[in-house]
Amino acid sequence: MAIKGAFPPILKDSNFRVILGIVVMAVIGGSLVAPILPSMIGPLGTTEELVGLVMSVYTFAALVSTPVIGVMADRYGRKRVLLPLILLYGVAGFSISQVDAFYQVLILRAFQGIGGAGMMSLGVTLIGDIFSGRARAQAMGYRSSSQSFVNAGIPFISGTVATVAWFYPFYIYILALPLALITYRYLDVEEHFSQSSLGDYFRSIFQVMKNRKTLWVYICNLFIFILLYGLIVYGPILIVKQLGLSTMYTGLTLSIGSAVAAITATQAGRFFYRFKNHQLVITGFLLCGFALLLISFATSFLFLIPCIIIWGMGFGTVFPALNTIVTELVSSQLRAGVVSGFTTMTYIGQTLSPPLFGFVLSHSSLQIVFILGSILALLPVIFTIITRYVFNETSSF
Repeated sequence: MAIKGAFPPILKDSNFRVILGIVVMAVIGGSLVAPILPSMIGPLGTTEELVGLVMSVYTFAALVSTPVIGVMADRYGRKRVLLPLILLYGVAGFSISQVDAFYQVLILRAFQGIGGAGMMSLGVTLIGDIFSGRARAQAMGYRSSSQSFVNAGIPFISGTVATVAWFYPFYIYILALPLALITYRYLDVEEHFSQSSLGDYFRSIFQVMKNRKTLWVYICNLFIFILLYGLIVYGPILIVKQLGLSTMYTGLTLSIGSAVAAITATQAGRFFYRFKNHQLVITGFLLCGFALLLISFATSFLFLIPCIIIWGMGFGTVFPALNTIVTELVSSQLRAGVVSGFTTMTYIGQTLSPPLFGFVLSHSSLQIVFILGSILALLPVIFTIITRYVFNETSSF
C-alpha cells in the first residue's frame, strides 16, 4: 500500500532498504568497470580503440532490453521479473573474472547489462508503487543520493584493486546472489498486474507516451544524461590535458560532484512541497548549464572546484525530480512500462553523449565542448517553459 501524506521514516522501511540495495548493485555495473578499462587491454589482448566496447555492449543491451522488461513487470509482477534479473546480473558479472578472452567478456557484459537494466528500471517503479506524495519524492532523493555516493567511491576502490589484477573488481558482483535471496525474503510488495489484453496494454502505454507531460519528462531525462556523460568523459581530459594534473585530480573532481549531488538529492522531499516540478527542473538545468559554461574557462583546479559544486547542486535537483514525476504519470498497472521508457532515455543519452561531444572536439576545442554543453542545457529549460505555459500543462507540473 502506498505511503501517503506525512513524512514517514523512509529509511526504516524494509522494502525501501532492499530497493536501495538493488539500485546500488545496479549502479556499479558501470562505475566499477570504467576506471579499470586500461588494465584490461594487455591481459585480454585488445586495443585502446576496442576496450571501450566493454561499456558499450552493457549500455546497448540495457537499452534494448529495458522496454521488454517493463512490459513483463506490468504483466507478470515486479518481483517475479526482478529476481531472475538480479541473478543474471550477478552470475554474468562474476563470471567475467573467470574468463581470459575479450569476446567472452563482451558476451557476459551484454547479459549483465540486461540484468542491470531491469534492476534500475524496476527500482524506480517499486518506489512509485510503494510511496506517494512527499514520501515518494524523498524516497527518490535517497535513491539518487545512494547512486551518487556509490559513483563517488567505487571508481577509486575498483581502480586501486585492479592494480593487483584486472579481474579482481569483478568479484564484487557475486554479492548480487545474496541480494537476490534478501529480495526474495524481505521485499514484500503488493503486486499490480495489468488485467487488459496485450493489445489494449500497448495501446494504453502508447497513449501515455504521446502525452506532452510524458514527452517532457523523457526529453529532460535524455538531456541530463547527455550533459552528465559529457562531463564524465571530457572533464578528466580537460583536467589532464589543459590543467596538466594527474588522474588523481580527475577522480577527486568527479567524487566531489557526486557527493554534492548526493547531499542535494537528500532534500528532494522538502523541495517537493516548496517548489513546483517545473521550477525544480528549470533551476537544476540552469545550474548545470552555468557550471559547464564556467568549466569552459577553467584555468586552475581551484577555479574548477566551485564549478563542479554548482554542477552537483543542479544534477541533485533535476534527477530526483524527474524520477518522481515519471512515476506519477500513470497508475501502477502501466507504471513499469512507462518507467522503462524513461530508463531507456537514460541509456540513449549515455550512448549519444561521447560521440556527440567527441565530434565537436575533433573540429574545435575542449572549451567549445563545454560551451556547447551549456547551450544544450537550455533546450530542456525552453521545452519545460513551452510545455508549462504555452500548452498550459499544469498537471504533474
